[in-house]
Amino acid sequence: MSRTVFTTGQVMPAPLLLRLPFLLLLLALPVLAAVPAFPRIEDARRVRGELISADFIHRSGQIRTDRGERIDFTMPPPAIMKFRGAEADMRDVPLGTRMDFLLLPSETGRPAPLLTTDDGQKPDLEQRRQFREFIEKRGIAGWITKTEGKQVTVQLFSGDPAAFQEAYGELLAKGRSTRTCVANDELRTWNPPVDGENGSIQEARKLPTDRFGFSGHEITVSVSNMLEGFRRGRIVRISLQGWKAQDQFYGESLMGYGFGRMQNRDLVENVAKEYPGQFPFRTDHGNDHLPWYQLKDDISPPPFSEHLVLGELIKLDTGTGTGRFLTETTGTPVDFTLIAKPVLRHLGKDVRAASLPPNQRYRFHCFQDAAGAFTRIALVSDDISHLAANATTARIVSIKDGRIHAAWRLPLVKDYNGDMQRPPDIGASLLDAHMSTTVRKDGRVVPLASLKPGDEIRVNVAAELPGRPGHVTEIQVTAP
Repeated sequence: MSRTVFTTGQVMPAPLLLRLPFLLLLLALPVLAAVPAFPRIEDARRVRGELISADFIHRSGQIRTDRGERIDFTMPPPAIMKFRGAEADMRDVPLGTRMDFLLLPSETGRPAPLLTTDDGQKPDLEQRRQFREFIEKRGIAGWITKTEGKQVTVQLFSGDPAAFQEAYGELLAKGRSTRTCVANDELRTWNPPVDGENGSIQEARKLPTDRFGFSGHEITVSVSNMLEGFRRGRIVRISLQGWKAQDQFYGESLMGYGFGRMQNRDLVENVAKEYPGQFPFRTDHGNDHLPWYQLKDDISPPPFSEHLVLGELIKLDTGTGTGRFLTETTGTPVDFTLIAKPVLRHLGKDVRAASLPPNQRYRFHCFQDAAGAFTRIALVSDDISHLAANATTARIVSIKDGRIHAAWRLPLVKDYNGDMQRPPDIGASLLDAHMSTTVRKDGRVVPLASLKPGDEIRVNVAAELPGRPGHVTEIQVTAP
């Protein structure tokens, strides 16, 4: 467990940690992972386009290039956007902003790593101030280069070393107090007020900044207890002297302490990603060295064993359970067979195969056939069903020229005091609607023009295919 103190090699469930009267000390912490290398900005290619979708929590999104191509991206730990010439969190960058996106090489079929952005503007002092406030509420992120005894050495991230030095140089001095908290590669933490380790800077070094994402500062900090997550190559966030260590916002935090149960399964801690050693097979999140899970008759596949593929359903023979879909973006055809008892969902309900309309994008949970191809399907679900299952809606911010600016949100949640609070938006998207887009409200079809800012909706979209951008096919109004 990233947050627990490691003792015997057995992973301790998070709730058990809170029930322990004290933290157990680390007996042995083998150094297994290599220290990641900061990327070279020279290796990135510049792509001109606009930001059309942003997932604030998972640091990912989509770009529409000037050539009309959609590019999915994800941000590695040291990556950082720039807006108005200064470092910016994704929340600060308005959708539709046109700029250069610096993308690193990516494997086929995977989102491109986004290193940074360039809007050609001079640094804006207000944006710098806003970003500093964002960082100081969460702690400076960095990755561990060394652990020894009760000391952890960390190289701190920044996309602007000069601004970093000006802001934090005086705080990065020997003897200054720190609180170090384990984070994941999305820079999300668990519970800093409880899990963070107090200490102080034992040594501070200035190093060359010839690679992007490195602030030029490497510090060695002391900790009271050596947590399992303090491993070489892992990510931490460090609150400097005078900063208040606090939980990230509900939905952004990996645990959400003090609030009601997280209903969105896409946002809770992903155990297959964070603890791959618990799974004896390959998943979409890790264990690339292991084989995929093989389906067994009359046995439901275990969680995370599927390979998720997005695609457009072309046909489905309800008699044989066979069909074809085109994989999103590439348009590669896949001939598939449903398992004996598949789960099929449309518009938030379980349905029969005959009720799945074609020419719609679905989420296919795929498993390998005898030849190793992912052609056996256990679950088919449209976007509306997935959003409903994760208690997620979109609030319409604006509508202009058939383009809907939607802010993705979670339901109200009870806070520490028992009061219902609205969590911050978890993302945003620009959705293209057509005259053919179906809008349903209170069980009946209504005109597209009846939509207005403030409406809460869920949507189905057509898959993005070569030469045909994705667009909204169906809108379900959930609240006025």
